[in-house]
Amino acid sequence: MSQRERDVADMQCWVFRMAQVKWKMSASDCARLFEKYGILSFIDECYGILHLSSYSCALDDVERLLASKGVLI
Repeated sequence: MSQRERDVADMQCWVFRMAQVKWKMSASDCARLFEKYGILSFIDECYGILHLSSYSCALDDVERLLASKGVLI
C-alpha cells in the first residue's frame, strides 16, 4: 500500500467516524449511506484538495455533496 493510499484510508476512516457521531447514526446505517452515495470514492478522488484542510472541512464537503443529491441528514 502506497503512502497516498494510507493517507486516503486514514481520511476516509476519520470522516466516516466523524459523520457517524455528528449525524447520530449507527455504523451500519452510516456505511449504507456512504456506499449508496459513493462517499469513500469521493474522498479518494478529491483527496488532493480535501487533504489541504481539516477533516472537519472534508465532512462539510461530504454534507454539501449529500445535500446536492437531496439527502437531508
